[in-house]
Amino acid sequence: MSLLLCVPAAKAGSRPDWVDGNSRQYPRDKYLVGVGMGDDRATASDRARSEISKIFTTNVNVTTNLNESESSSKQGSKTENSFSQAISQSLQTASRKVLEGVEVAENWKDGATMQQYALAVLDRSKALAAVKDKIDDFDKQAQQWKSQMDSASDKVGKVKAAMKLLALLKARTELNGEVRVLDPGGKTIPSPFDEAAVRAEAAKTVAELDVIVDIKEGK
Repeated sequence: MSLLLCVPAAKAGSRPDWVDGNSRQYPRDKYLVGVGMGDDRATASDRARSEISKIFTTNVNVTTNLNESESSSKQGSKTENSFSQAISQSLQTASRKVLEGVEVAENWKDGATMQQYALAVLDRSKALAAVKDKIDDFDKQAQQWKSQMDSASDKVGKVKAAMKLLALLKARTELNGEVRVLDPGGKTIPSPFDEAAVRAEAAKTVAELDVIVDIKEGK
C-alpha cells in the first residue's frame, strides 16, 4: 500500500518573506529594495519608494557645492556660472532617471492589523547602466577641459577651463557615490586620470589668478 504525503499549500494572503527581511524573488545582490507600511495601499507604496530614494545622496544643494569651485575666482563670469548650473541639472536628471526605475513589485495586507505593506524594487544592473553612461559623458567633457587648461596661453582662458574642470569632477564624485550604492560589491568607476592631481592643478590655476587680481586691485 502506498502512502501519500500531502503538503498543505500556502494560504492565500500569507505573510510574504519580504515583509520581515530578504525576498527570494528579489535578492539584494540584484535589486535595491524598500518596504513601506501604511493605513492604505497608496501610502505604503509611497513609503516603500521613499526608502529607496533615501539611499541616494540628495542633490538639493548640488548647485551650491559645484559653485564652490567658482567662488575662489574674482573673475567668475555668467558663462562659468551657467556651465555649473547646466552640470547640476544634468546630474539631477541622471539621478531622477535612476529613481524612475523604482517599481512597486508587491503589496500585502495584514489581516490581523489591517496594515498595508508594499515592496519597492530597483534593478541594480539597469540603474548602473544609466549612471555609467552619464559618468562617461562627464569624463569626456573633463578630458576636453583639462586639455584646454593645459594648452591655454592666456591666464583667463586657463582659469575658465580649470573652473569647468573642477565642476565636472565634483559632479562625477556625486555620481560615483550612486555607483557605490548600486554596485553589489560597493565598487566605483575609476577616473581616466589622476583625479587628485588634476584637482590640485586646477585649484592652483584658479588661485594664481586671484593673486594677479589682488595685485592689480592694490595698485
